[in-house]
Amino acid sequence: MHFKNFILVGFLSIVFSVGAFAQDFHYTQYFHSPLAINPALAGAFNGSYRINGIVRDQYRGAADKAFTGFSLNVDAPIIRGIRKQDWVGIGLRLEQGTAGNAGQKINLYGLGASYHLSLDKKQTQILSLGVQYGTGGYSYNGNELIGDDTAFGSTLVFGAAGISMQAEEFQATGLPSGGNNSGGDIGGSLNDLTVGLLYNTKNVKNGTDFKVGIGVEGILNPDRSANLPSARSTDKKGIGINAFTSYEFEMTKRASLTSGIYYYTNKKASAINVNSILNYKMKPENKLSLHAGLGLRNVRAGLIYLGASVKDIRVGLAYDIDISSATTASGGHGGIELAVSYIGKIFKKPKPKPIIYCPRL
Repeated sequence: MHFKNFILVGFLSIVFSVGAFAQDFHYTQYFHSPLAINPALAGAFNGSYRINGIVRDQYRGAADKAFTGFSLNVDAPIIRGIRKQDWVGIGLRLEQGTAGNAGQKINLYGLGASYHLSLDKKQTQILSLGVQYGTGGYSYNGNELIGDDTAFGSTLVFGAAGISMQAEEFQATGLPSGGNNSGGDIGGSLNDLTVGLLYNTKNVKNGTDFKVGIGVEGILNPDRSANLPSARSTDKKGIGINAFTSYEFEMTKRASLTSGIYYYTNKKASAINVNSILNYKMKPENKLSLHAGLGLRNVRAGLIYLGASVKDIRVGLAYDIDISSATTASGGHGGIELAVSYIGKIFKKPKPKPIIYCPRL
């Protein structure tokens, strides 16, 4: 039954990925950046606190300046909810990226909270609702905007934002902030609100864990455009959708398989990642597990996953193999990524009541 479901999910993922295109900067190991996927994931784990970090280097073989970025997530379940089996979680998100010859930079800070409603007393079925407020900056290096790399005919195009203006207009108005063409950062805002819904069901006897969630971003419709003196520089973010699902089941006492799908769309940009990772436990006494898997994104990149975990620490390495039309320029190198995850557990020391021995009279 598990194998049939896996084949069906894989087939549907490939069908959907044919229609996906124009992806944003992304993380192959998206599951190591849970707060970027869905704010309802804040505090949705077994432990006292969780730290996730990712570092990525992308398109180094095809671009003069590689796309680099990092993501840091910290979240924790903090207090009990209205009922004993419910709880509240909070999360802090930090992301930074630098993309391409235009020196495009993105800095994002997010703070969110979630409520986890257990549908049964044993917490085997949980419905979570989360909200996250994000703020940050979106900028370009003015020193890099003038040149052949950003000029296509008579139109200048600034990075992924799709901001354009005629070269004559650009030369006449110059750069903002004093019109100093020798450099300086120009950019827009990323103030936004994201809400998310998550359903999680577990079966300890069968060793299964199923999650499905959806998040909606762009509610505040932030203006991401550069601060250029042109009406055509407006770039509203609009509503974006993040949807994901994951399913883990035990194959043997030592081996389990985790399959996942992550889909993102905003305006004309969309991406889908489908993957399966095999988890194998070594000797139980040393608590060491190895992870290896394969994936596919947009039928443009093949994904390789490797990793290991010891107790509450997990390290992952991912490599993207470019299989798109840009393979000639990239040499097949899409990106490389290192991720680290740690779940901390704080145990309260018991305070036994003192026992008073009465002397026998």
